[in-house]
This record gives sequence, structure tokens and C-alpha cells, in this order.
Amino acid sequence: MQTPTITKPIENGASSVLSPVTIHISFEMLLATVETLSKEQKWQLYQTLGAELAPQSAEAKAIARLQDEDDPSQWITVIEADEEIDVESNLAFLKERGYAIEIPVKN
Repeated sequence: MQTPTITKPIENGASSVLSPVTIHISFEMLLATVETLSKEQKWQLYQTLGAELAPQSAEAKAIARLQDEDDPSQWITVIEADEEIDVESNLAFLKERGYAIEIPVKN
């Protein structure tokens, strides 16, 4: 576990790094503290721990995107039922992102 580094602001706007601090608390105390946090603070804690513990997992990425669920630009799979799909531009987009594209030949 990393020891947190505490930075103390100085009056002229600069900052100085203080000695690292190690804090030991019981798991029960940690859970009790988390319970007192607001929903937004719990979400920040969850995101931070998720990124720290599993930064590359698909689940962590999907959970991180949930806060943007009302932003359609974050969800490239959102289309309307009668909307046409531009296959060529989607394939170009995927190739730009490094995906290998294989299109089976119909007999």
C-alpha cells in the first residue's frame, strides 16, 4: 500500500511536501466512515478504488461510463430503430482504434 504524501500550501501560492503519513484503522471503522459519505463521495471512492485495483477490466470501464449514461456521445451503440447504419464509417472507426476487421465472404 502506498503511503499518502500530504502537501501543505504556503502563503505565496507554492506548496511544500510534508513527510509521508501512515494511518492504521480497522476495517470496521473504514466501513463505518464510508457509510457516512454522500452518494457522490461514495461514487468517487468506488471509481478511485476500481481504477486502482482493476484499471483495465471491462467491468471497471463500463461502470465508469455509467455516470455518463445520459450523454449519447459516450455510447456509440445507441441508435434509433429506423436509423440507417453507415457500415463503412463504423469499420473505419474500428480500424483507427486498432481492431482487426474480418468480413466473411458469402458463397
